Amino acid sequence: MNTTNTERPVVVTGAAGALGTSVVRRFAAGGFRVLAADRDAAALASLAEAAPAGAVETAAFDLADPAAVAALFDRAEAWAGAPAAVAHLVGGFRSAPIAETGDGDWRFLLTVNLDTTFLVLREAARRFERAGGGALVAVSAPAALLGEAGVGPYAATKAAVLRLVESLAREMEPFGGRANAVLPGTMDTPANRAAMPRADTSRWVSTDAVAETIFWLASPAAHAVNGAAVRVPGPAL
Repeated sequence: MNTTNTERPVVVTGAAGALGTSVVRRFAAGGFRVLAADRDAAALASLAEAAPAGAVETAAFDLADPAAVAALFDRAEAWAGAPAAVAHLVGGFRSAPIAETGDGDWRFLLTVNLDTTFLVLREAARRFERAGGGALVAVSAPAALLGEAGVGPYAATKAAVLRLVESLAREMEPFGGRANAVLPGTMDTPANRAAMPRADTSRWVSTDAVAETIFWLASPAAHAVNGAAVRVPGPAL
């Protein structure tokens, strides 16, 4: 991805969330056309309205559906060409001891954290190979590095995201593709503030800071970084 050549678009999944909004704005500010994808069509419409004219196109898709993922990339190519970069931000959280984790929560984590990641990475690899390169950034979590009590199933799915990214990085390297992951600390979002009203938010990382890291990983400045897991812990460290 060349920051002086913004003809190829950027695909951002999970674009309607707090992090997604920051990522879309960062790429748009860098002069890129962004295809913002999410299941929440209403939130996507608000996101597009706030962007510079012509900078953001929106697409409501269920990214757990293989046909929908292929259609999303087809939409990007029809709009502005093969993606230069993909930021895959879709993910979800559930916490409980393993013995108390219900089948529904387990299936939710597998679907949201793993199925969407596999499908998006697979399609990105196919499109990048045809285009002669591209950069993908996926979101994992610090829990992927150590399975703490109470978050085992979540940690397992986020660790699997890292393994998928590492394998993809090696598979795409021969044709100029790259894949990396970011591992944000607790992000300062309205949802996290509501869920943890007594937390010390000064230790949380802003979504803009995470977005800046994603933008950098997708840029030529990070051309030598491939298959990495980049922690973005925030002020706590």
